[in-house]
Amino acid sequence: MTSISSISSAQSAAVSTYKNEELSSSTKQKLEALGIDPTTVTSEAQAQSLIAQAEATQHQQNSGQQQQGGNSSEQELLSEAKSLASTIGVSVSSNDSLDDIIDNISAEIQVMLNSGDQSKVAAAQSYQSQLASISDRADSIQSTQQNIFNAMNMISVSNKYALGL
Repeated sequence: MTSISSISSAQSAAVSTYKNEELSSSTKQKLEALGIDPTTVTSEAQAQSLIAQAEATQHQQNSGQQQQGGNSSEQELLSEAKSLASTIGVSVSSNDSLDDIIDNISAEIQVMLNSGDQSKVAAAQSYQSQLASISDRADSIQSTQQNIFNAMNMISVSNKYALGL
């Protein structure tokens, strides 16, 4: 009984070694760079799936660090936009989206710029820079959310591929 067990484990070790040989050198390098031991991977498909998951995780962590480092959350931007709107005199309903508020503020700023009154033009230019800041940060958040969605989609496709679905 012991001899069959030892033969079986020797065969599985040989199969494992053979399957590890199937990994391309670039795949092995990527796995090692991501901190994954290539000897634990049994196929190229599994390796690609692990690489995709690790890269997506790194991307999400990097995006999170960038967002904490200076970007605002969408809720904070919505609050800033509502505050700017009330300062300018634009009415905002509770169900307006950030894009709607930005568009309404932009329209009101344009009216102020076209008024010809120098004090309104100066104020409008100040409001315009505040609005540009809010708009840029909103675009950054939207881009980050899209990148996370794309990474998650890539992981699901890799998982399906690895499972043979």
